[in-house]
Amino acid sequence: MSNAEEISKYKKLLDDGVITQEDFDKKKNDLLSSTEGSNMSPDNKWLVTLLLCLFVGFLGIHRFYVGKIGTGILHLLTLGAFGIWTLIDLVIIVLGKFTDKEGNLVTR
Repeated sequence: MSNAEEISKYKKLLDDGVITQEDFDKKKNDLLSSTEGSNMSPDNKWLVTLLLCLFVGFLGIHRFYVGKIGTGILHLLTLGAFGIWTLIDLVIIVLGKFTDKEGNLVTR
């Protein structure tokens, strides 16, 4: 089911008085900010992040990719803290504990 179909389903529930406006707004925001809205599955996002960190991690490109612009710039300026920070990020990505800018785990 697409996001638009799910939103219309929840809109009908709102109109019927089954859910509140607050519940509808929360669900709508969740659906619009999810990775389902893009053509990339969470598994692909994890794989891309892993490969970016592995091959150009010292430039912080993987951090820019997940939306962490500030730490991406620091990563770039310090060349991944001379490789140590990049190695730590690589381990965190492999373990599935790496997060994007919104705090969502980038996992398989």
